Amino acid sequence: MEIETEVQEVELSPIQEIYTGECPSLSGRSNLTFAIGRHPVDGGLHLRIVSNDGGGMFYDGWAEADRIDAIVKASAELTSKAFQALHPGRSVNTAGFVQASLKQLGLIRTNVENTRLHEHVPSTTFEQVAIEAMGQTASSSKRKTLKLKSGEA
Repeated sequence: MEIETEVQEVELSPIQEIYTGECPSLSGRSNLTFAIGRHPVDGGLHLRIVSNDGGGMFYDGWAEADRIDAIVKASAELTSKAFQALHPGRSVNTAGFVQASLKQLGLIRTNVENTRLHEHVPSTTFEQVAIEAMGQTASSSKRKTLKLKSGEA
């Protein structure tokens, strides 16, 4: 009797994580951790969900910033369903978690007329909000270091 075994190849991502942030889920029932990464060859930015303290399943693969921008700019009324295109066939939770992360970063905002919908923050790109988020982290780290050096801890 012959036993067949399936060997799965693990693809290592070349994306290098350069920033980690946290945000509440859209429902407010859990907290999410997301990461921004950069491809070492083409320099392209990416986003992925790292963790969910609420226990809901999600896909932790990277989504390209260019694809995120295209989705955000293509629709005046964004729901999590729009972000399912980033990871087709994967957990539907992922799309909502990506949406929550983009809201935290400031790329999208809640629609004032219908709070179930989101909209693109005009004149913003994923790259702009990612750089701003990383800059805020660097600034707060510098302030903490300055306080410690000056004895104000």
